[in-house]
Amino acid sequence: MKIEAKDLQSALIEASKNLQCSVIDLEYQVLQHSKAGFLGFGRKNAIIEVCVKKRTSNRAFKKDFSVNKSFEKPVYKNTQNFKKEAETKNTFQNKQRYAVKNDEIFDNFYKESRVNSDILEEIRINLENLLENSCFSIAVVELKMLNENCVFIHLDGEDAALMIGKEAHRYKAFSYLLHNWISAKYNLSIRLEIAQFLENQKQYLQEYIQTISHKIRVQGYGQTKHFDGVLIKIALEQLRIEFPNKYVGIKQNGEQRFIIVNDFYKKDE
Repeated sequence: MKIEAKDLQSALIEASKNLQCSVIDLEYQVLQHSKAGFLGFGRKNAIIEVCVKKRTSNRAFKKDFSVNKSFEKPVYKNTQNFKKEAETKNTFQNKQRYAVKNDEIFDNFYKESRVNSDILEEIRINLENLLENSCFSIAVVELKMLNENCVFIHLDGEDAALMIGKEAHRYKAFSYLLHNWISAKYNLSIRLEIAQFLENQKQYLQEYIQTISHKIRVQGYGQTKHFDGVLIKIALEQLRIEFPNKYVGIKQNGEQRFIIVNDFYKKDE
């Protein structure tokens, strides 16, 4: 069926009511994305085509492969035949339990993937609405789960340089804004790329990490310079790979944060 509502989330909720199922049991295709417009002009509702997912339930699976217990008890001439029959029965039951377990694992993975897909779609819609109402000509190029705890957002366009700003002050502000929104609502962190800014910073960071790592190997300890935003997380990850047997952590001095590397100290017993 087709559902029209003010946004995607409302459309999915309406569809779940009409089809009498959970939102995660829906399969849908977005025919039209919602648009907030400006002062009521140009506003568009979200339109989706939706149906209930077709899946073979575990109950039906178990019914099809259940062991028939209506047969008469066999009479065994010797213990060897009894053992052989028991081994065959156990093998079949193990395969059945394994198949049902795999079906449950697939269901959980499918639900998790669907939840991630819904979250990304919702983030995309809200982010596009935000950018459309800004003064910058910039768009969402890529949006994906970098890992289970982090969303990767890639923006690019004619005003990418303006969006980054002098000394990356707009990049830091926009990254902070997105982090507060996505962290509070979805409990996820973000990694924001605008044009090639973050990639260029990562290349510079790799060169710096190589230099500081050499000094740390010679001295046995050391600390980095002050880092902002996501760069300190990237530097922390790389230094922990470089020094797996040392303490690598973030230290804060006022508003400045840097990374220290030294040996683990054990308290005397």
